This record gives sequence, structure tokens and C-alpha cells, in this order.
Amino acid sequence: MLNFKYIRVALVAAAFTALTLSSGASPHLIKGKVEGPRLLNFAAPESVSVSPKPIDPNSTFYSVRRDRRRCVSPMCGGYFVKRVNLSSTRCGDGRWKSECYVAEINWSGQSENDSDQMLVRGNIVAKRYERFGNLGELRASESWKAVGNIQPVGTFYRVRDRGVRCITHPCPTHSEAKLNSSLSRNIAGVNFQGAGLDESATSAVNMAITGPGGVIVAGHDVRVTGPGGRSFELRATQVYVRTKLDNTSTTPDRGSLKSCFKTGCSSQVCADHNVMTTCEFRPEYECYQKAECKRQSDGNCGFTKTRELTECLARK
Repeated sequence: MLNFKYIRVALVAAAFTALTLSSGASPHLIKGKVEGPRLLNFAAPESVSVSPKPIDPNSTFYSVRRDRRRCVSPMCGGYFVKRVNLSSTRCGDGRWKSECYVAEINWSGQSENDSDQMLVRGNIVAKRYERFGNLGELRASESWKAVGNIQPVGTFYRVRDRGVRCITHPCPTHSEAKLNSSLSRNIAGVNFQGAGLDESATSAVNMAITGPGGVIVAGHDVRVTGPGGRSFELRATQVYVRTKLDNTSTTPDRGSLKSCFKTGCSSQVCADHNVMTTCEFRPEYECYQKAECKRQSDGNCGFTKTRELTECLARK
């Protein structure tokens, strides 16, 4: 009887072992790295990130203002500089500050600009001065001057006219690229009314914005809607145009210059070449219809500032 019990237990154990092996389970532990399940043929979730490294040609731009303090040079009398659109700037001594002092600017052939409203593209490097130590230097590769009479407020963008025109609005006529950043997008134009531009500045900006370098605009993006959908318009508080190199700043021979003529969609630009502009009509454009377009004393095309033109613009 006892033997029969042993035989029955052995048969049950053998049957259980056979069932376990037939189910695919392994009687042994697997040692090593155990990988989790993999997802195949699925796209990674979309994400938006901002690269900490600025991209060319929109970096590195600094706002520059003169140091008006009265003390021994070069400790005073230089420049205060800071990267636009960013909260900190790496100074010549390697430290990060909200604003850096540099004893001088190496213009590297750029036109020197003594305004308190200027932008300089370049980099800050260490430079030691005898008895004063490392006060730093800003080496410029581009110089930009403000053409308006209002302090800049908002974000700084490089803006170009894309040459696109639509039969509806908003129309993506311009592109904006945030300085010292990798962000860019198309926008439905720029409103310069808040930048304090006079007629000669407006003409200069309209010409420069169609060129490869465009202009730099400080301002705010405002959402606009219309039959064409939704977009953004850049409301400018200040505009900057690039200065010429010193070796090209002299006035050329007048006999070799082209004739000036009115151009732009509303004939609001005086230039010696065709200029494409946006096609909205503003009240002040009416004043340019009777104004004289010719080459001015600085060698550039522009509307002659007569009493009639000044009074007309003041009424608009």
C-alpha cells in the first residue's frame, strides 16, 4: 500500500513537469540584462525645443551704449554691452553678467557709431591694459544704427521682405528671425508707425528690408486675423539698418550713378532700383505722390524735404 502511494506521487510529479515544459516555460532562471518591449514603426512624439546655441547669421548681436561716467580712462569712457533677447552676457574676464563693460570697440573696418542706440554683431574678447588689467574689447563684424527716435522696446528680430503678395489678408509677406536664437517664422508684415520714422528713414528702411541683410526691428508680435486666416504682425518700436564699411562710405562719382525714381507698390519709396513693398495704402503715402525724388547730398536717393512735404506728413 505504501509503495502504491509513492508510485502515485511520482506519476503526478511527472505529469506536472510535462505540462510545464509543453507550455514554453523554462525551469531555469535567465541571468543577464532583461530588455523591455520595443515599439516598432511608431514615430517619436513631436516636441518643440530651443537650441541653446545661436545660429548664423542672427548671432551674436549686442546692444551698445556709451559709458558717460567721468573717471580715469580706460576704466571709464568705454561701452556697456549686452546680448539682445538674452538675460546674461559673457564678459571679457569670462564671467557672466547682465551687462558687460568693454574699454573699446575694434570696428574692424565697420563704420564707427557713437550713438547710444546701436547694435553691434561680434564677440567680446579679453584685452589687458597696463596698470588696469583685463577690461575687455568688443570685436565688431557688423554695425547697425537706429533710424527712429524712440527707445527700443520688445524683442529684436532680423526682418526681410519675402517678395510675396496676396489678394487677401493676412499675407505672409515678411520673415522674422529672433536675434541670438534659432527661432524664425513668416509674418503678415511690419507696422512702423510706432517707431518714430521720418520720411527719409522710411525710405531707407523700405529699401533695406528688401535686401539680403534686411533690417533689424525691435517690437512686439500682435495676432491679426482676416479672410486669409490668422497670422502675426510685428509692431515696431525701433528699426536698425546696417552701416556701410569705411572703405565704401565715400560718395561715388555722380556721373556713374543711376537716376532716382519712385518705386514700391504705392510709390512711397525713392530709389535707383525697383523695390518691392507691401501693398497696403497709408495716408502718408499720398504726400509722396507730388514729392520730388532725387539723389540727396549724402549720395543716396530720397524725397526732397520741402515745406509742402513736411506739412503734408504732419497732417497725416
